[in-house]
Amino acid sequence: MNLLNVFSWVCTLDHKRVGMIYTLVGIWAGFVGLSFSLMIRINFLEPYYNVIPLDCYNFLVTNHGIIMIFFFLMPILIGGFGNYLLPLLGGLSDLNLPRLNALSAWLLIPSVAFLVISMCLGAGVGWTFYPPLSSSLFSGGSGVDFLMFSLHLAGVSSIFSSINFICTLYTVFAENIASRGSIILWSYLFTSTLLLLTLPVLAAAITMLLFDRNFSSAFFDPLGGGDPVLFQHMFWFFGHPEVYVLILPGFGIISHICLNLSMLGDAFGYYGLLFAMFSIVCLGSSVWGHHMFTVGLDVKTAVFFSSVTMIIGVPTGIKVFTWLYMLIHSGVSKSDPVLWWIVSFIILFTFGGVTGIILSACVLDNILHDTWFVVAHFHYVMSLGSYISIIIMFIWWWPLITGLSLNKCLLQCQCIISNVGFNLCFFPMHYFGLCGLPRRVCVYEVGYNWINLICTVGSFITAFSACFFMFILWESIVSRNVVIGIYGGPSCVTNIVTSPVASHNSFFSYVMNVNYVPISLNKF
Repeated sequence: MNLLNVFSWVCTLDHKRVGMIYTLVGIWAGFVGLSFSLMIRINFLEPYYNVIPLDCYNFLVTNHGIIMIFFFLMPILIGGFGNYLLPLLGGLSDLNLPRLNALSAWLLIPSVAFLVISMCLGAGVGWTFYPPLSSSLFSGGSGVDFLMFSLHLAGVSSIFSSINFICTLYTVFAENIASRGSIILWSYLFTSTLLLLTLPVLAAAITMLLFDRNFSSAFFDPLGGGDPVLFQHMFWFFGHPEVYVLILPGFGIISHICLNLSMLGDAFGYYGLLFAMFSIVCLGSSVWGHHMFTVGLDVKTAVFFSSVTMIIGVPTGIKVFTWLYMLIHSGVSKSDPVLWWIVSFIILFTFGGVTGIILSACVLDNILHDTWFVVAHFHYVMSLGSYISIIIMFIWWWPLITGLSLNKCLLQCQCIISNVGFNLCFFPMHYFGLCGLPRRVCVYEVGYNWINLICTVGSFITAFSACFFMFILWESIVSRNVVIGIYGGPSCVTNIVTSPVASHNSFFSYVMNVNYVPISLNKF
């Protein structure tokens, strides 16, 4: 790649290239976060002797959560696929604000730089930054400050991206009535709205904490009249809707595929899925307090947050049963890897949702709070749900974006390996939580050693499955299996995709130069 090509990438406003930048940054961060999780699990191989020093272990726990949420899931799900899918499904040549789009992508680079600096200096305060642990009294190093600067830049990037998406979707819905039938576009609208409403609150909380650390203010210091619980309210006002920010694109893609595979007609399930998603957004924005049952909330407040959290199970159940009914009445082959991954998503997400109902009861949450049960719950719901959504998005749209097919047999093997690794790693953690083992503590009774060994083996299997999936994508590029029909999707798109591929010398030249045809692509 010569200097001119590098300059064209740096100055690009093309949404396809911007999406590629988001995706590459997300993949890099995903493997960094995955390596951190492996080191965390290695530390649990011995009950008393820690392979990794305690300070380093705390750094790993902190950065694993932040990297996976802010630098892996969000860039790929929202920035990467959002840049590809919004113009594609909306019939546009580009997003409405291309310069703002490019700025939001390139802001991730200094954000990642600050993140790396914080990892070198050390920041072991947990990914939630709770004071007084994150105050200058207990964490005086500058690594925490660099980590907060990193989150500030990542938040600004997400705000710019959300503004761009909302403006683009407003134009799409106003000018193209047919695009209103795309449930994916609605999911990105809900996601962008949530980010725009909640990210400024997180930014304010981090700024106040930075002032407490560096300028002797007392927003969260009780000795100066502050309240550390206020930070928890501000953080979780962002933190819980963030869960839905990460899973809403997944809801959109699962609903989109089920609607297309179903033989019940386009009208069936669409409005139920759409309004269920809207209900989840509204209810999910008002239940942040269920993370704070142990801080001394009064009874009425605890009952409110507990009750509303349980009510979220109603629209979620509507979505799950609608998906299952449409899959039962679909003509897709049972050997289709897309079907396998959708079923995996439904099973794992539903199981995580059931454990969430358990934790929503304030009495039970007081017992299980800060145990491994909570870790297992949010990994089943958020981590696995969002990760599976990314895999499904790659499988479903890889042929349309690249014109190349994926190896079906390898995808089936990768799905089986992934599910084995997921459940071996995270399912035993429910037992740890029920036994009262605290999370983030790397010393435990020797009797739990064999179960921790199973979890560690599962984590390595999961890591292998992630590398295996990257190999499948690489094999598709190297073997150049030109699409005969869109894999898992309608074959009527074939003439759009396959003919340009044969006339280009490389995979990347096609991806970067293909022009989307402004026709009705809502079913793709």
